[in-house]
Amino acid sequence: MENKKIANIKKASGITAKVLNVIKIILIVGIVLGIVGGISVMAFRSDDGKRIEVFGKPVTVHGLVNTDNMKVEGFDFVEMFGIEDPFINAGINCFCAAVICALTLVVIMYLQNVFVEIEKSDTPFKTAILSKIKIAGIIVTVITLSSSIGIAAIVGLSFWCVYCIFDYGLELQKSADETL
Repeated sequence: MENKKIANIKKASGITAKVLNVIKIILIVGIVLGIVGGISVMAFRSDDGKRIEVFGKPVTVHGLVNTDNMKVEGFDFVEMFGIEDPFINAGINCFCAAVICALTLVVIMYLQNVFVEIEKSDTPFKTAILSKIKIAGIIVTVITLSSSIGIAAIVGLSFWCVYCIFDYGLELQKSADETL
Protein backbone atom coordinates (compact mmCIF):
# COMPACT_ATOMS: atom_id res chain seq x y z
CA MET A 1 0.00 0.00 0.00
CA GLU A 2 1.40 3.36 -1.06
CA ASN A 3 1.73 6.19 1.41
CA LYS A 4 -0.93 8.91 0.85
CA LYS A 5 1.62 11.70 1.23
CA ILE A 6 3.84 10.15 -1.44
CA ALA A 7 0.77 9.74 -3.67
CA ASN A 8 -0.03 13.44 -3.19
CA ILE A 9 3.55 14.39 -4.07
CA LYS A 10 3.34 12.26 -7.22
CA LYS A 11 0.01 13.80 -8.17
CA ALA A 12 1.28 17.35 -7.63
CA SER A 13 4.42 16.54 -9.63
CA GLY A 14 2.32 15.13 -12.47
CA ILE A 15 0.12 18.24 -12.57
CA THR A 16 3.17 20.50 -12.48
CA ALA A 17 4.77 18.55 -15.33
CA LYS A 18 1.59 19.01 -17.39
CA VAL A 19 1.49 22.76 -16.67
CA LEU A 20 5.16 23.02 -17.67
CA ASN A 21 4.29 21.18 -20.89
CA VAL A 22 1.72 23.90 -21.71
CA ILE A 23 4.35 26.55 -20.93
CA LYS A 24 6.75 24.72 -23.27
CA ILE A 25 4.21 24.97 -26.09
CA ILE A 26 3.72 28.69 -25.42
CA LEU A 27 7.50 29.23 -25.47
CA ILE A 28 7.85 27.33 -28.74
CA VAL A 29 5.18 29.58 -30.25
CA GLY A 30 7.10 32.58 -28.87
CA ILE A 31 10.31 31.36 -30.49
CA VAL A 32 8.61 30.91 -33.86
CA LEU A 33 6.89 34.32 -33.63
CA GLY A 34 10.16 35.99 -32.64
CA ILE A 35 12.04 34.51 -35.57
CA VAL A 36 9.26 35.14 -38.12
CA GLY A 37 8.69 38.63 -36.72
CA GLY A 38 12.39 39.43 -36.82
CA ILE A 39 12.73 38.29 -40.42
CA SER A 40 9.55 40.12 -41.45
CA VAL A 41 10.46 43.40 -39.76
CA MET A 42 14.01 43.38 -41.11
CA ALA A 43 12.65 42.77 -44.61
CA PHE A 44 10.86 46.16 -44.53
CA ARG A 45 12.55 49.42 -45.45
CA SER A 46 11.04 52.87 -45.60
CA ASP A 47 12.43 56.12 -46.96
CA ASP A 48 9.75 58.76 -46.53
CA GLY A 49 7.03 57.12 -44.49
CA LYS A 50 4.81 56.59 -47.54
CA ARG A 51 6.83 54.09 -49.55
CA ILE A 52 8.27 50.91 -48.12
CA GLU A 53 10.32 48.12 -49.58
CA VAL A 54 9.60 44.50 -48.84
CA PHE A 55 12.58 42.31 -49.69
CA GLY A 56 13.87 45.10 -51.94
CA LYS A 57 10.66 45.55 -53.94
CA PRO A 58 8.95 48.96 -53.57
CA VAL A 59 5.40 48.99 -52.22
CA THR A 60 3.36 52.17 -51.87
CA VAL A 61 1.23 52.38 -48.76
CA HIS A 62 -1.12 55.31 -48.33
CA GLY A 63 -1.39 56.64 -44.80
CA LEU A 64 -0.45 53.42 -43.03
CA VAL A 65 3.28 53.65 -42.53
CA ASN A 66 4.86 56.64 -40.88
CA THR A 67 8.34 56.02 -39.54
CA ASP A 68 8.54 59.52 -38.07
CA ASN A 69 6.23 58.44 -35.26
CA MET A 70 7.55 54.87 -35.04
CA LYS A 71 9.31 54.10 -31.79
CA VAL A 72 10.75 50.74 -30.92
CA GLU A 73 10.58 49.78 -27.27
CA GLY A 74 12.82 46.83 -26.67
CA PHE A 75 15.60 45.37 -24.63
CA ASP A 76 17.98 47.82 -22.97
CA PHE A 77 21.08 46.00 -24.24
CA VAL A 78 19.83 46.40 -27.84
CA GLU A 79 19.31 50.12 -27.26
CA MET A 80 23.00 50.43 -26.33
CA PHE A 81 23.92 49.66 -29.97
CA GLY A 82 22.34 52.96 -31.04
CA ILE A 83 20.70 51.55 -34.17
CA GLU A 84 18.79 54.36 -35.90
CA ASP A 85 16.70 52.27 -38.32
CA PRO A 86 13.54 51.32 -36.40
CA PHE A 87 12.98 48.24 -38.57
CA ILE A 88 16.45 46.82 -37.87
CA ASN A 89 16.06 47.69 -34.18
CA ALA A 90 12.68 45.93 -34.03
CA GLY A 91 14.07 42.90 -35.87
CA ILE A 92 17.01 42.56 -33.48
CA ASN A 93 14.61 42.84 -30.53
CA CYS A 94 12.45 40.08 -32.04
CA PHE A 95 15.49 37.81 -32.44
CA CYS A 96 16.60 38.55 -28.87
CA ALA A 97 13.11 37.67 -27.62
CA ALA A 98 13.30 34.37 -29.51
CA VAL A 99 16.68 33.59 -27.90
CA ILE A 100 15.34 34.40 -24.44
CA CYS A 101 12.32 32.16 -25.09
CA ALA A 102 14.66 29.38 -26.21
CA LEU A 103 16.79 29.65 -23.07
CA THR A 104 13.66 29.68 -20.92
CA LEU A 105 12.42 26.62 -22.83
CA VAL A 106 15.60 24.72 -21.92
CA VAL A 107 15.10 25.57 -18.23
CA ILE A 108 11.41 24.59 -18.36
CA MET A 109 12.31 21.28 -20.00
CA TYR A 110 14.83 20.58 -17.24
CA LEU A 111 12.31 21.42 -14.52
CA GLN A 112 9.70 19.27 -16.23
CA ASN A 113 12.18 16.39 -16.23
CA VAL A 114 12.60 16.79 -12.47
CA PHE A 115 8.85 16.63 -11.86
CA VAL A 116 8.35 13.68 -14.22
CA GLU A 117 11.09 11.79 -12.39
CA ILE A 118 9.46 12.56 -9.03
CA GLU A 119 6.09 11.40 -10.38
CA LYS A 120 7.48 8.10 -11.71
CA SER A 121 9.68 7.19 -8.76
CA ASP A 122 8.49 5.20 -5.79
CA THR A 123 9.76 7.96 -3.52
CA PRO A 124 10.84 11.53 -4.24
CA PHE A 125 13.72 11.17 -1.80
CA LYS A 126 16.42 9.86 -4.10
CA THR A 127 19.94 11.10 -4.67
CA ALA A 128 19.30 11.66 -8.41
CA ILE A 129 16.25 13.82 -7.69
CA LEU A 130 18.12 15.72 -4.99
CA SER A 131 20.94 16.59 -7.38
CA LYS A 132 18.46 17.66 -10.08
CA ILE A 133 16.72 19.96 -7.58
CA LYS A 134 20.09 21.48 -6.72
CA ILE A 135 20.97 22.09 -10.38
CA ALA A 136 17.48 23.48 -11.12
CA GLY A 137 17.80 25.85 -8.17
CA ILE A 138 21.14 27.14 -9.39
CA ILE A 139 19.90 27.61 -12.97
CA VAL A 140 16.70 29.40 -11.96
CA THR A 141 18.55 31.60 -9.48
CA VAL A 142 21.12 32.63 -12.09
CA ILE A 143 18.35 33.43 -14.58
CA THR A 144 16.47 35.55 -12.05
CA LEU A 145 19.66 37.53 -11.43
CA SER A 146 18.98 39.24 -14.75
CA SER A 147 15.82 40.82 -13.35
CA SER A 148 16.72 41.57 -9.75
CA ILE A 149 19.31 40.64 -7.17
CA GLY A 150 16.65 40.69 -4.44
CA ILE A 151 14.33 38.33 -6.29
CA ALA A 152 17.28 36.08 -7.15
CA ALA A 153 18.21 35.95 -3.46
CA ILE A 154 14.67 34.97 -2.50
CA VAL A 155 14.50 32.33 -5.25
CA GLY A 156 17.94 30.98 -4.30
CA LEU A 157 17.06 30.77 -0.60
CA SER A 158 13.73 29.11 -1.43
CA PHE A 159 15.41 26.47 -3.58
CA TRP A 160 18.04 25.97 -0.89
CA CYS A 161 15.30 25.37 1.70
CA VAL A 162 13.56 22.89 -0.63
CA TYR A 163 16.91 21.19 -1.22
CA CYS A 164 17.52 20.93 2.55
CA ILE A 165 14.03 19.49 3.08
CA PHE A 166 14.60 16.89 0.35
CA ASP A 167 18.05 16.13 1.77
CA TYR A 168 16.52 15.48 5.18
CA GLY A 169 13.78 13.39 3.53
CA LEU A 170 16.49 11.37 1.79
CA GLU A 171 18.16 10.66 5.15
CA LEU A 172 14.81 9.62 6.64
CA GLN A 173 14.13 7.43 3.61
CA LYS A 174 17.52 5.71 4.00
CA SER A 175 16.83 5.19 7.70
CA ALA A 176 13.37 3.74 6.99
CA ASP A 177 14.76 1.46 4.26
CA GLU A 178 17.48 0.17 6.62
CA THR A 179 14.91 -0.48 9.33
CA LEU A 180 12.85 -2.67 7.02
